[in-house]
Amino acid sequence: MNVLYTCDNNYVWLMGVSVVSLFENNCLMDEINVYILGENISDENKKILCDIAENYNRKIVVIDVPEIDIPKSLVSARWPLSAFTRLYSGQLLPNEMKKVLYLDCDTIISGSIEELEGLDVLNYIVYGIKDCIGSSYKKNIGLDPDEQYVNAGVLLFNLEKLRRIDIKDTIDRYMIKYENLINYADQDILNGIFNGKIGTIAPQYNVMTIDVVHTYKEITILRRPTNFYTEEELIKAVNNPVIIHYTTNMRVVRPWFQDTNHPFMDEFRKYLKMSPWKNIKLKEMKFMSKEAAIIGLIMKLPKTLAYSILGLLHSEIKPFVIRLKSKWRK
Repeated sequence: MNVLYTCDNNYVWLMGVSVVSLFENNCLMDEINVYILGENISDENKKILCDIAENYNRKIVVIDVPEIDIPKSLVSARWPLSAFTRLYSGQLLPNEMKKVLYLDCDTIISGSIEELEGLDVLNYIVYGIKDCIGSSYKKNIGLDPDEQYVNAGVLLFNLEKLRRIDIKDTIDRYMIKYENLINYADQDILNGIFNGKIGTIAPQYNVMTIDVVHTYKEITILRRPTNFYTEEELIKAVNNPVIIHYTTNMRVVRPWFQDTNHPFMDEFRKYLKMSPWKNIKLKEMKFMSKEAAIIGLIMKLPKTLAYSILGLLHSEIKPFVIRLKSKWRK
């Protein structure tokens, strides 16, 4: 199976821990080839990655990302260019490769991905796990409330279909209309440009922080999601995760910080200790943003009231403000 990460030199160690977990829990698979679309990865870190591959009798290929012909709107936008590299994977990966599993660096693979290797991807360009996004956000980026919206942290690309489209032109045309309405950077763009061409897979392949920190009822209050998984499907995924995705969520501290409070911190620390970065010094997390401060104040209220307020702010007021700002910029 072919697996893809995108990374710069600062996050090689985090990605490396993910790779160790991938190899550890998929030792029975005949073949796993890891491709890294890298930005300025040092020779020292490339050597460490090669050593990891050799230890597991696997292959890791680091591809130094060339200058990509991307829409000018992305150059001037507030997001790092590295966030969009995966959208160009059809151009950057070997032509003979037909399918690839993309993983964010902040993932731990805690089970077998063998079923994904055999998954039929003929019908859509990309497959992912539904994210808990409400109708107001979807409306902003050109989606109907009941249309699918997937998280961009775990994606299964049909590279043959991806290569048939002009990705630069597709993004360019989308950004002309929606650039000022985007909130989740490349994730919004991916869902917007591939609308109607996205398939879904089971949620255990991308168990996010919000899934394990909150109950299903709390998630519906906080995010007001449409076209989401059922409570039964989500509980099953949380109890048997194959891929854990350490996404940000309010004031939850992720496990690569010293003061972590993440429910799945032990899973990350387990593979960190097995990696070449086992002696890395972890820093403390400091919530410095205004948003984090506001969340902290609201969470001092009774829980039911706090969640209702946070749900209103996140799911309705924030996307409304985005729409207002978009009109001001025109």
